[in-house]
Amino acid sequence: MDTNEILPARSADIGTRDFADEPLLMRVERVTTALNRELEDTLEKRCLELTSFAANAGLVRPVATKKELKKYKVAGEEQATSDILLRYRLREDQLLQSGTLDIPWGLKWLLSYVVLIESPVLGPGSMEKMTSVVQRWLNAMASADIHEVKDQLEDLTRFIDCARDELVASRALANQLPGVFNAACSLLYAGELHSVHVDAGLPKWVLADQRNGGEERRAQEHSSQGLSIEQARRLVADIVAGDAQCSRSRPVDLLVEHVGVCGDAGLHRVSTRVFDRRRMTAAEGEDPVVLRFETDLAENLRLGQVIEATVYTLSDGCSYIDAVTMVWPSYSPLDYVNLY
Repeated sequence: MDTNEILPARSADIGTRDFADEPLLMRVERVTTALNRELEDTLEKRCLELTSFAANAGLVRPVATKKELKKYKVAGEEQATSDILLRYRLREDQLLQSGTLDIPWGLKWLLSYVVLIESPVLGPGSMEKMTSVVQRWLNAMASADIHEVKDQLEDLTRFIDCARDELVASRALANQLPGVFNAACSLLYAGELHSVHVDAGLPKWVLADQRNGGEERRAQEHSSQGLSIEQARRLVADIVAGDAQCSRSRPVDLLVEHVGVCGDAGLHRVSTRVFDRRRMTAAEGEDPVVLRFETDLAENLRLGQVIEATVYTLSDGCSYIDAVTMVWPSYSPLDYVNLY
């Protein structure tokens, strides 16, 4: 179809099947605007605004204004029509060259970083609404014959189903971790709990005395979430060697690879690997890191999730984590997010 052909003025909710020669950015923006008019709930409109922003087809800063679009393909407005098309094509070329006009990638970014960290308006109860709005947006574009989306709709729908599950699980884990066993190790050996509840403000000679056994005298004075040092010792007694000491610690990303069944002391052994964000895969040359979690935590673990934390290795080979800053869903584009 000749893009300069004059057509009657039309409402924003018209399908794009007759205008497939228009830039993708323009077609997506038109469908997004039409869907926004249908939404009545304020939170749904906010969700759609975030969705379109992640896809670079924003409602906030459209390429052309409503006033300008009223002239689009209207008789006598040939120059305005040509200018609008040119601006959309230039903007689309700019986005394509930068690699940011990528709807699947944009949705992964939206349903990980934006929902979990960047947007303060979305609480736990709003995540289902966000995924529902995203699915409705995709369906609207497929119905409008935007083939770039329609051809991927089945895969994108599977991704949305995955996001519904993992967003809830990841947010729950971020609040639950490190768990009781890991907290006990952090309190006893090394970590933020040991620093806060044992070492804080004590003279060096007291710390030395504690490391030589004097810690018993302070067992009832220091606790973490109701966990005393004596309780912590009982929790780890069947797993950690009595003379174990911390031999290594480092902040890392840990990729969840396997979640075992409940075993000794009511804990699940979880196999993880250090994750390389630049390559978006397990880091080369790194041994597996086996962690232990209670059942309520293990139920929220998903293969492929990435846990941001500090990992500690004891002299007997046992590993534990603390200082958990984030749990990322498996699909998160972490090559775009810096650790710390």
